[in-house]
Amino acid sequence: MEEEQEISVCQKCYGKGIVHEKDGSTHTCWDCLANGKLDAHSEKVKDSGIQI
Repeated sequence: MEEEQEISVCQKCYGKGIVHEKDGSTHTCWDCLANGKLDAHSEKVKDSGIQI
């Protein structure tokens, strides 16, 4: 079961929903957003996992 969890973790953001670029900038992980792992329509913005 642990192997399944490791496979499902995004390799870009490591399940956090935020990608840290080499130049120091950060942005929402578009792969996780497109795959439905982030709730873009949540009324609770802090819990959505999306960085604005």
